[in-house]
Amino acid sequence: MIRFLPLMAMILCYSSVSAFSQGFYHHSSTHYHEPNSEPREHALDIRKMSLDVRFKPEEGKVIGKVTHHFIPLRKGIDSVVFDAMKITVKSVALGNNPIRFVSSDSTLTVFPQSSLPIEKTDSITIVYEATPRKGIYFIGWNSSGKPKTDGIFTIRKQIWTQGQEADHRYWIPMYDATNDKYITETIITFDKEYSVLSNGTLFSERDNKDGTKTWHYSMTKPHAGYLLTIGIGKYDIHKRKSKSGIPLELWYYPEYKNDIPYMYKYSTEAMDFLENETGIPYPWEKYSQIPVQDFIFGAMENTTATTFGDFFHTDKRAFIDRNYIGVNVHELTHQWFGDLITQRNPKNIWLHESFATFYPKLFDRKHEGEDQYQWNRRGEHNSALTASEKDRLPIVHTKSGTARVYPKGSAVLDMLMHTVGEEHFRKVIKHYLNRHKFGNVVTSDFYHAFQDTLGLTLDRFFDQWLYRGGEPHYEISRRTLNNETHITVQQIHTIDELTQLFSMPITVEVWYDNGKFDSRKVLIDKQQQTIIIPHKSGNNVSFVLFDPGSIILKKTTFKKQFDELKAQAQYAPNMIDRFDAIVAMEKDSTDRTKKYELYHELFSKERFFAIRAEIVRQCAETKNRTDMVRSIIRKALQDPNVHVRKAVLTNIRQPITEFKNDIEKLLTDSSYSIIAITLDKLCSVFPESTSSYLKKADNTPGMFAEIAIKRYEIEARSGDKSALEFLRDFANDSYEFRTRQFAFNALKRLNHCNENVVDALFDAMLNPNTRLASAAQNVLEYFYQQTSYHDLILRVYDKGTWTNIQRDELKKVVKR
Repeated sequence: MIRFLPLMAMILCYSSVSAFSQGFYHHSSTHYHEPNSEPREHALDIRKMSLDVRFKPEEGKVIGKVTHHFIPLRKGIDSVVFDAMKITVKSVALGNNPIRFVSSDSTLTVFPQSSLPIEKTDSITIVYEATPRKGIYFIGWNSSGKPKTDGIFTIRKQIWTQGQEADHRYWIPMYDATNDKYITETIITFDKEYSVLSNGTLFSERDNKDGTKTWHYSMTKPHAGYLLTIGIGKYDIHKRKSKSGIPLELWYYPEYKNDIPYMYKYSTEAMDFLENETGIPYPWEKYSQIPVQDFIFGAMENTTATTFGDFFHTDKRAFIDRNYIGVNVHELTHQWFGDLITQRNPKNIWLHESFATFYPKLFDRKHEGEDQYQWNRRGEHNSALTASEKDRLPIVHTKSGTARVYPKGSAVLDMLMHTVGEEHFRKVIKHYLNRHKFGNVVTSDFYHAFQDTLGLTLDRFFDQWLYRGGEPHYEISRRTLNNETHITVQQIHTIDELTQLFSMPITVEVWYDNGKFDSRKVLIDKQQQTIIIPHKSGNNVSFVLFDPGSIILKKTTFKKQFDELKAQAQYAPNMIDRFDAIVAMEKDSTDRTKKYELYHELFSKERFFAIRAEIVRQCAETKNRTDMVRSIIRKALQDPNVHVRKAVLTNIRQPITEFKNDIEKLLTDSSYSIIAITLDKLCSVFPESTSSYLKKADNTPGMFAEIAIKRYEIEARSGDKSALEFLRDFANDSYEFRTRQFAFNALKRLNHCNENVVDALFDAMLNPNTRLASAAQNVLEYFYQQTSYHDLILRVYDKGTWTNIQRDELKKVVKR
């Protein structure tokens, strides 16, 4: 058994060589076998890539010339291979001299007349054309319909690129891997009525006689090729400066100038925060952000110029439902973690994404407080634990998955910071970034930064959390004996080669009915151990906390009586510990009256929305409502936080007649989402009042036509055929993808399909935006399974002219 350890002894114990390493532990390898995961070999050190391009957007065509300035890395190089996916190469020159080349569907191989001299600077220029299906996207140029409703959700004509992981090879012959970094230069010629953004500094703009303009951008520092970007559309630019003088250029659609304060809230504050938190000044010349339509991801951290989906566009009202702040800080963080330092190979992607998830969490703590910080951390823990129900892959692995690369890695950084202290952690980060700036990194580089700056050898921490998989499951019990609390901790998770016993410093607190507590931090590293805490501050134990604040990523089984949970819910200092007590009380069979009396007290007292929302969820789902429960629900329907109001609407069971008047007030709510949900619920439960509700509801279309589409769905359900026509219109390619998603789902619920709907679904299934494509596929499958629509879908399919790629995609649903 363990009583407790002095802090220095605990650090020394924690930092010792892992008992599991057995002499074969390597800081660049995972314990899960993964062949072919090392960095790509390459013959040239590319120093600069100059790209000169123009486009035929209606044809989806790129007409380009790219020059790679390089130094050979070794002797005897008589051929060079570039990535080039189905690119038509017209000519290749070494310096000014044409050379032989061979193209395949995936590569371009060039053959100098003699071996390239080692360490001599030279260049290879490639003239080419491409009609790519990845890497660059031509949005809106062939839209078939004209929108009946104007707004942010109508389609725009744009061109934008997306290079990660390795998609620029579809439109540029290049070395498309992360382990070579170089300066990029982009020269873009396009219609002068448009605006063009690319990486680095805009050196010149030149008007041409044919109505086009040529924009010349260039970086001054090297970065990875996948971070090259081009964005073309019709924009204005809002300019700001950070405290350190960094220019920020925030691009926006001209008709939405009034939305800038909401869409780009905290943009300069985020720059100031990250410079201070990392200790490293922003490493590039300037920083731009540009919204684009139908973006295939959420956003992308292209060096100096983040691209993000305009589905993050928000106005004053939409801001309370969803905003861009978290993603904004995430992508800005990448300018340090991902752009300044870049993974050497794909299995180290966590060095980008985990850090870019971690720092927005710290930013939230600064601006929203400790409660929000704990809530964000809990979400990360839940995501990681859910992923482990499927498999236990390590974080350092190419197939680790989003839940580990983003939230679990962020949680691991949290634990690291907690273990070594925030001041020490910042010192490590500053050293790590400085040492590897403009270079490539692997996990061992981060590991060595702790040794270099703090003298700590954290091999066991890195081994258990990064190179192995799984998370600890602690089973905890406690008893009082001789004026001491004995807390027994067992690690009951599966123990094998991939997941072993965890070694973590964990705080344990014993709270007394006088409001005081005793606390100890103990190294938990054995399968079973007992912690003994003498009662110095009180006698009657009120409740015990294992890892207060829930810092450690873990599962916990700790059975507590109702009175313990009640005291924890009332008096635990950390929001997340109070929240956990309320969740645990849901299954408690103690007198329901006592429980709801407590909930009524806590609902009025608790400031953080998640606790009020959890109380409301439990109350709304209960079948037998007491006066206390009714009071909580009515208060919740007027709660200032949108998530609490939404918790009532989405969880309340029938009957809701007694809350009818309260719910009707939400028809003019400040939240677009609340209005749409309220309309749907009221019209479903009280169909005889549908007309009245439609008149009472706020007549705004909502962001991305969410409310308008809900209104048309309700009207169509009542037999209005013109409403169906509007829904079909919203489904076509004249609209942004979230609008189309709303329309598809409404048509599915109405079970309405015709040729226009099938055309729209086919078009959406072929869209590069996978969220739109998957939504369309789901709805199309629903209709295809019905006899009445099956033949219709086949007829529309047979009339179409499809490429082989399109045919393969549509065959996911249509069987011919």
